[in-house]
Amino acid sequence: MKNRFLIIPGKCTLEKVSNCDFLFPLQGFCVGMSQTFSLESIPDCSYVYVNCLLDSIQIEEFQKLLPLFPKKVKGIVFEDLGILNILQENHLHVETIFYGTHAICSSYTANAFLQDVDTVILSNDITKEEIEKILQKVTKKVGLYIFGHLPYMYSRRTLLTNYSKHYSLDYKNQRIVKEQFSKQEFLVVEDAYGTMFYDTRVFDGRVFLEKDVSYFLIDLHLENISSVKNFMDDFLRGKDFPNSTDGFLYRKTIYRLPPKGGAK
Repeated sequence: MKNRFLIIPGKCTLEKVSNCDFLFPLQGFCVGMSQTFSLESIPDCSYVYVNCLLDSIQIEEFQKLLPLFPKKVKGIVFEDLGILNILQENHLHVETIFYGTHAICSSYTANAFLQDVDTVILSNDITKEEIEKILQKVTKKVGLYIFGHLPYMYSRRTLLTNYSKHYSLDYKNQRIVKEQFSKQEFLVVEDAYGTMFYDTRVFDGRVFLEKDVSYFLIDLHLENISSVKNFMDDFLRGKDFPNSTDGFLYRKTIYRLPPKGGAK
């Protein structure tokens, strides 16, 4: 039986934890991560994470890593479909997990991707009710993101650098900013590959723990956690986490404005 939890680590100790695999953000191919790992440095038969939309240079650099894949990579979580093309063209048989952060919002989309990948991670932009309907209609088991700071926006531009210059601020690669109209706060993280906007609160999706899914994705890279084992013990026994949110589970995303005058 395979492990059910994929855990993106931060600076915590990489200890063995029952029913869990680490998902290592791949150095040079991730944006907005507090820590990344070279392929050489991770244990054999690991899961790796690529969340960048890759340019041609990164595609070439990724291809240079392929000789290490049979030994190092058991599975890969990715957003850029170029990754899938590379793996297929080079006949590399690793587990493929598509996680398009805002892409998989319906059973139609999920089933379309499931024709080409082993599993997908559903978007957190939809409600609990919508997720449960998708789980009933998919052709394979799919995964759910159930803990971490929800990623809202991703840009290949270095937005914090530009922000600091515009407002004559000291540069920081992490900064909390407030959107002036909604007053919504975002945790903004920048690195050499771009900028990621996260919710300042941590998403808690433990309501889904009893669901029969391929994986539960837990993202700890922004959390100050020293022991993953202790965290998982607390997580599974229902300990409350401060500054948490249920995201959009009970609140539909606004995707269309009403007609003028507020008529329905």
